[in-house]
Amino acid sequence: MIVSKLVAVAALWILQRAATPPAIVFVCEHGAAKSVIATAYFNKLAAERNLPFQATFRGTSPQDELSLRAVAGLKADGLVVPNGKPAAMTDSDVWGATHIFAIGCTLPDAARRSGKAADWSDVPDDQGYGPMRDAIVRHVRQLLDELAGASSPQPAATATAFDKNDVEHAPTGWTATQTGTGAAKWTVVRDDTAPGGPYVLKQSGQATYPVCLKDGTNLRDGFVEVKFKTIAGKEDQAGGVVWRAKDANNYYIARANALENNVTIYHTINGRRTEKKRAHLTVAPNQWHTLRVDFRGNRFAVVFNGQNALEWEDDTFKDAGKVGVWTKADSVTEFVGFAYGPR
Repeated sequence: MIVSKLVAVAALWILQRAATPPAIVFVCEHGAAKSVIATAYFNKLAAERNLPFQATFRGTSPQDELSLRAVAGLKADGLVVPNGKPAAMTDSDVWGATHIFAIGCTLPDAARRSGKAADWSDVPDDQGYGPMRDAIVRHVRQLLDELAGASSPQPAATATAFDKNDVEHAPTGWTATQTGTGAAKWTVVRDDTAPGGPYVLKQSGQATYPVCLKDGTNLRDGFVEVKFKTIAGKEDQAGGVVWRAKDANNYYIARANALENNVTIYHTINGRRTEKKRAHLTVAPNQWHTLRVDFRGNRFAVVFNGQNALEWEDDTFKDAGKVGVWTKADSVTEFVGFAYGPR
């Protein structure tokens, strides 16, 4: 069934986003009754089963306040009424969710296309609180059973540490290269300020676009993440991550720039980079930052220092490819905490 196909996503999110419980989003028309009941029961029963999942509620045409009938019913059942007021579903909700359940409503296009959505269309809304609650709880219990099964060991994220034996050399297991002209210089150095270091990957040469690709990677859907610090550069002070790379001239790239204070997403085709979307965020030089991209199908989400920076859709590179790190021009940039994994 549809739910069974979705539940495996959640277990991977436990590993990828350990600080944030995987998000289940319940959606009804007004965001005031059915989705609220589902959220209350899901959170209670998930906590009782010690499952690391958290639900929230949204509406397609939200009203101003929670349903008095739903609130009274939940209180009579001895449940905590979820905090908040009805709110419309956003693209950020879609990206942040592991599962989306429509309870008697039609989801927005972004949610329907996400591959995360299922429909609980058999929940009655004209028979009073009891029948509505009973149908919802039946669905919730079934969902929790499947989530519990999906919480068994899943392919873990791969974290890459740089080796002191590679100091002053390119890292073992990587292809140190570049797009365009110039002479990139990728070496492992020691930096005692590095979180999780002390050995880091440093780019200190000058090239059009220095690129360092992790050997043996081949991801279509997944994530790539790195911590970086820009040290110097008159033309640029940038750090970026690459995914679905065919080679040094064809890949997707998201980067943050300390001279421009922005985060940008591009594709590079046959060595030519084209900007697609930009967000203005503070990127302080000589400080460690975290840059992450989640990619699935033709949809990409960029997260900078834990903040959703931008989202984009594109079909240029559909096949699996390598992941790696990137800088531009004369950027002197250090990287550490490189991690990636499937989704």
